[in-house]
Amino acid sequence: MSNPTTVWLEAELFDDLGGWTLDAQFVDQMGSPYLLAVSLGEPVADATTRVDLSEGDYRLWARAKDWAPDCSPARFQVRLNGEAAGEFGASGAQGWTWEEGGIHALGGGVEVALRDLTGEYARCDAIVLSSDPDFRPADGAEELQAQRIAHGGVSAEVDELGEYGVLVVGGGVAGCVAAVAAARMGSNTALLQNRPVLGGNASTECLVPPVGQWLYSGVDPHDPLETGIVEEFRLSGRQLPSEAKLYADRLMAVCEGEANLDLHLNMHVTDVEMASAERIAGLRALEVTTGRRVHARGKLVIDCTGDATVAAAAGAEYRHGREGRDVYDETMAPEETDDLTMGCGLKYEWEEGRQTACRRDAGGPVRQHWERGQTKYQPPEWARKFEACEDFTPTRHPLLEPEADWQWKIEIGGLQDVIADAEEIRDECLRVIYGIWDHVKNRCAEHAEAARDLELAWVGHVLAKRESRRVMGDYVLRESDVIDETLLPDRVAFGGWGIDDHFPAGFYHDGDPAQHGYHDRRFSIPLRSLYSKDVENLMMAGRNLSASHVALGATRVMLTNAVMAQAVGTAAAMCARDGVSPRELAEQRIADLQQQLLKDGCHIIDLPNADPEDLARTARVTASSGNGEAVTDGFARWEHGERHAWVPDGALPQWVELELGEEKAIGSVHVVFQTKELAATAFSVTVQAGDDWVQVAEYRREAKRRHVVEVDGVTAERVRVVVEEGPDDLGVCQVRVCGEG
Repeated sequence: MSNPTTVWLEAELFDDLGGWTLDAQFVDQMGSPYLLAVSLGEPVADATTRVDLSEGDYRLWARAKDWAPDCSPARFQVRLNGEAAGEFGASGAQGWTWEEGGIHALGGGVEVALRDLTGEYARCDAIVLSSDPDFRPADGAEELQAQRIAHGGVSAEVDELGEYGVLVVGGGVAGCVAAVAAARMGSNTALLQNRPVLGGNASTECLVPPVGQWLYSGVDPHDPLETGIVEEFRLSGRQLPSEAKLYADRLMAVCEGEANLDLHLNMHVTDVEMASAERIAGLRALEVTTGRRVHARGKLVIDCTGDATVAAAAGAEYRHGREGRDVYDETMAPEETDDLTMGCGLKYEWEEGRQTACRRDAGGPVRQHWERGQTKYQPPEWARKFEACEDFTPTRHPLLEPEADWQWKIEIGGLQDVIADAEEIRDECLRVIYGIWDHVKNRCAEHAEAARDLELAWVGHVLAKRESRRVMGDYVLRESDVIDETLLPDRVAFGGWGIDDHFPAGFYHDGDPAQHGYHDRRFSIPLRSLYSKDVENLMMAGRNLSASHVALGATRVMLTNAVMAQAVGTAAAMCARDGVSPRELAEQRIADLQQQLLKDGCHIIDLPNADPEDLARTARVTASSGNGEAVTDGFARWEHGERHAWVPDGALPQWVELELGEEKAIGSVHVVFQTKELAATAFSVTVQAGDDWVQVAEYRREAKRRHVVEVDGVTAERVRVVVEEGPDDLGVCQVRVCGEG
């Protein structure tokens, strides 16, 4: 062959992935997405692709990882035209390596297949066939990426996605809410998510139930907890893993409903383009399912990656680890500053009987490590061994609870670098989970009999993280802000989870796995903690906000992330529209942002409605019964231990009336009930026309707390909200009358 040929086949781009799973969570660490054989002990179906080759001899290379070199379980074959061409994944080496598979005479159409041999998390990044006997794929990250491009592993061209007002990176709960908030403010918005589903930790890949304001003590039934966009998809928030299975679809429905929002799934941001040292011009990303490279420009960028990957690439200052006690005078901080963090985890599920034998999850068959008819579980060789119940650290012994919410204690990685070592941390979580199941089935005096007919049905492979980088803003939220419930002047969101600081050793920590405190506090989150102090058009929402390690223990939960994300998305859209920076917004126009958030249903502690465009604020209020004036007292919810609501006396229908003083054009009426449970299922809006009352809008569906009723083209002096059907103790907390729609 006169002109040597090198064919680069990215495994994730095979024509048919078979039972293999595309795993894109470690692109930043190992350079590429890869295929992972996710199952429970039985080999997955072959992944296959076809390639046309000129006649000749080709040296075969496979990039693989022997993830457990002590027993090398991740073995797979490369098959060429149905014939085995080498076995890979058992090199005994640490990390990802290129393994040679010999020289093969090939030509014409060649079928290349990956055959999993073990069902134990084999992994393959790429296959290379080269007629150049001296060619060897590179190991270094930059040279390897250059070879991928040169040989067609990823596209040589970079497609333009366009220019946006707001670019949001990361499709967890925070990213989804930030993107929707920006879009609803009129900004053309793009959401880039590197997974096939939305939800992040709350997705079907991780099954971490979203939580927020502490629910287990002292919450009044009239308190709606977190409000705003989060109300459109949230469930009970009571730490039920079964609820987490629903969030991905709920978030997808909310995002797909926004005309101004472009959703890009499977899009991993790889690089940041800087206009200057202080400003981001755009982002470059890889579509992990196609190898297409893209570029997008944006006026404002919101980093909701959790790991702050955009911020780090842009040169923003961040912290990774725990501040010492004297840095912020924090009582729950360690004595000295260190680089340790909270850890990461995986979930698992079990079922009874053989009903899961052919079920498929996460792209591969879900099976177990024991044969049909047997009740004794045969664990994989690499599983951790827990011979006796006493081998578990106190409080870590597994339970057989259906909801399995105790699994938060399976926490690994805080003693490592949860970003650089993420794949190794995930693999250790797998070792622990399979070891736990071995103990429960075979060795546990407490559960073995009850677990006799149970099967391991699903084990997650996407790592759920609690903490990594925190981007430094103009203000660092700290322990005292939580404990003292400090009302910061630029507050735009609130939290109420309490400080929940997990010890770095996690599952292996000698003692309680976490220190908890201050569950009865509600604290404010300032805008200054939600943008970078270094990069003028970079904002963040989620666990990468500007907070100390201790304060992060209170802010990192997902429903708190959601309310801060609505503030960030709204602020970013205002900045993009008006040509100001987040810092300028915080310093000069914070009241505008705060009032917009209140209007959009958010809660800001001890901040009343002062919207000059709300005609109801100066209206005379009467009601058919009860104290109607509560609907214009400025607070749209339970606050200061009070309901702040008009509660009708007696049987429905009942009405509350606002007399505006003169006829005014009305575009919309906002009606806010006490909670979803204490909201009307039927109500109407009427206006006075002469001596008659004319209905201009009605609602007759399932109860929800907040309504924005469009009534364009109406001019009136008197407006009534007539509550027709609803529960006992129903309350209307606020009525706004706005001139615009």
